[in-house]
Amino acid sequence: MARSVLSGPPDPKSRTLARGERRYRRKVASPKQWQAIIAAKGSVCRLAKEGESRHRAEPVTYHHLVERDAPHFGDDVADNIVPLCGTDHTLVTDRHKLALYRLGESLTDAEYAYVIGKLGADGPARLFGVGAR
Repeated sequence: MARSVLSGPPDPKSRTLARGERRYRRKVASPKQWQAIIAAKGSVCRLAKEGESRHRAEPVTYHHLVERDAPHFGDDVADNIVPLCGTDHTLVTDRHKLALYRLGESLTDAEYAYVIGKLGADGPARLFGVGAR
């Protein structure tokens, strides 16, 4: 007979608190919050130049400036999300230098401040290759 993993009394509160801070610290948006983020960000690729038809033909995806995974745990908030067409999203996630630079140059003040708040003063330079404003 196999032993139950849940056998025995639960951990006391003091032991649970002694474990320290939770490892998962990321803010996750609800479907309703995602709709608000998408409405705020619009549906035009951030890297689109006027007259480029490929941007109009591709569906827009929403890119996290500060990645969601460890070690940075970027949040699902409007200041961490930018709309990109599929081609540009691939270029940015593949770390294409020109696409990253153009994205860094297109950041709003709030997006720039979010990156600095999460990654420090050199965060924009490390992520996008752009200097301080």
